[in-house]
Amino acid sequence: MISDQLSLALTLDDSALFSNYIIAQENELAVAALKSLAEPGRGRVEEFIYLWGEGSPGLTHLLQALCHELADAGRTGLYLPVAELIQLSPEVLEGVENYAVVCLDGIDKIAGEPAWEAALFTAFNRLRAEGSELVIAAKKAPSALPWGLLDLGSRMRSGLTLRLNQLGDRDKRALLQQRALARGVQLDGAVADFIMLRAPRDTPALLALFDRLDKASLKTKRPITIPFVKQILDW
Repeated sequence: MISDQLSLALTLDDSALFSNYIIAQENELAVAALKSLAEPGRGRVEEFIYLWGEGSPGLTHLLQALCHELADAGRTGLYLPVAELIQLSPEVLEGVENYAVVCLDGIDKIAGEPAWEAALFTAFNRLRAEGSELVIAAKKAPSALPWGLLDLGSRMRSGLTLRLNQLGDRDKRALLQQRALARGVQLDGAVADFIMLRAPRDTPALLALFDRLDKASLKTKRPITIPFVKQILDW
């Protein structure tokens, strides 16, 4: 159903699940819309969802979580990271209509690229013809991207467009403690607060920082305390 070269780009993160996505209140509608695509017995429809959000609102996490949920429901889902696809040929999009749901992550990367826009437009039409569902993720709204193919730009603006907002500090603190709990680590509230006061506000950077602490904790067999954080991160 997909080419051998494309299959190299299709790795899902096993930890990207709906159950461990911290939902900011303003993002509830978007998450509910995605979850509905994996409902058992759901038939195919001619609708698509365009998710966008600046910074790090968890777009990749949600698209991969949807693909995991689809697999559990017995439906076929395909996750396509556009940043990796553009290193290949636009022909890799051929055959995507054979999947029930296709998730295109980072569509910004091909806006303004004639060959890729043409391939995407063709794939879009085939998906519609087959009744497959499409989920698109981008950093910008469809109207803010430099589409060279006007018909494609018009199509991109015709779906259900939902904006995702970044988590607030309290939600990020909860996410940090959730990541720790998933690793079997009890992260004390005072330690979490200490980290949040000094850590970067970018969610991936915050989680990468915790990963660094967790690895150091396992190596030294020491708990993650405030003195330990100060030592490892040189704070």
